[in-house]
Amino acid sequence: MNIIVGHTNTDLDCLASMLAAKQLYPDYEIVLSDILNPLTSNVVSYYITRLSFLHTTDLKDKSVDNMIVVDTRSSNRIKEYMSVIGHVNGKITVFDHHPTDGFDIPGAEINFVKNGANSSTMVLKIMERNIKLDEALATIILTGIYADTLNFTIDAITEDDFKAASYLISQGASMKLARFFLQPLKNDYQISYFHTMLNRLDFHNLKGHEVCISYVELPKRVNGLAAVVEQVFAVEKSDAIFAMFYCTSDDSTSIIARSRKKAVPVNRILAAWGGGGHEKAASATIKKTGSMNVPLMLKEELQKLPPDRTAESIMTTPVKTIPLDSTNAQAKEYLEAIGHTAAPVVDSEGKMVGMMGNKNVRNAEKANCLNTPIRTYMNSKVVSINARSTMRDIEKVFLENKYNHMPVIDDNSMLVGILTRKDFLKAIYEEDQIDELLQTR
Repeated sequence: MNIIVGHTNTDLDCLASMLAAKQLYPDYEIVLSDILNPLTSNVVSYYITRLSFLHTTDLKDKSVDNMIVVDTRSSNRIKEYMSVIGHVNGKITVFDHHPTDGFDIPGAEINFVKNGANSSTMVLKIMERNIKLDEALATIILTGIYADTLNFTIDAITEDDFKAASYLISQGASMKLARFFLQPLKNDYQISYFHTMLNRLDFHNLKGHEVCISYVELPKRVNGLAAVVEQVFAVEKSDAIFAMFYCTSDDSTSIIARSRKKAVPVNRILAAWGGGGHEKAASATIKKTGSMNVPLMLKEELQKLPPDRTAESIMTTPVKTIPLDSTNAQAKEYLEAIGHTAAPVVDSEGKMVGMMGNKNVRNAEKANCLNTPIRTYMNSKVVSINARSTMRDIEKVFLENKYNHMPVIDDNSMLVGILTRKDFLKAIYEEDQIDELLQTR
């Protein structure tokens, strides 16, 4: 027999990938994991008469000729199948989109495409073969793409994700049903753990990164905790969250992590415990943790993070300044010459004492005072930022003030640079460059 499998604790993208693979390989049978996350379980229950699956028990004493693995390349995440079948006689083909999930399935052929959702890759292959889908199948696969891309908001999204979604909609996929299937926290226990987590969050500033850490004890293992963590993360605007759930019944700790920035790659952090996932979403399970101090172990691992970028690393320098003894006319001429709308004013020692901009010059012109000293018309109450301020500090200052130019000063109040809103947004856009720092971890 030929089979299609996905990872244990099957999520919606994994389910969608398996269903898409079935369209590409119709003589293969889908084997569903015994462990499904709650959203996946709900979708399967609604389409129970439409979908056909085998289960691991159906593999007992069966000979598997070929196997397709989707949404993982880790042997640890398919061991529930391999422990039953033992080995595959023929070819193992992997379709995965996780860049750092580890690749240790013996003899497997890997097909890696770095899309936001693994099912997007499978849909593109369906499009190449001009395979038509019915509305139900198109809806389930579209739901998987939306789930894994967090409604098309993660950094890993590619043009192919949009192409795949567009094709599925053309096949009759229902956005209304997709939204219904993606509703989080449908169970009472999820809502209870949501409030428990909110009350047990510890906030840590680690080298400029604001990280939330939560530790909750559970009497038994439950599904759907990832959805709880994501809702808490949506409420608390930290850079990253690490939620630890200790299960007393089997002495294990599950860590579910989410991140908003590449400088805190949660998949690389949780790799220390065999975890996997994306830079922005990952998880790990540590067995037999009764004698371990998992929160301390996690904090020690987080100390390896590179420092957050600072104002000094993204500011413009040297700064074009206006001497305090200049006249308004000289300031006007200088601003026109350098093509800036404003510039810091410095005294004879180089300390910043104000800002002079086009608006100040216009006020001097209206008063017929172009030949008077600028000290009368400059802004003497200037909002500045320290060179060691982090990206989060810079964002806060820009949000709380209307100024476009932010002077950057050192600990001695000496002007060392200038930062604009454009510089800040450019730094966010170019965050991918942080990869160079992460290689040193």
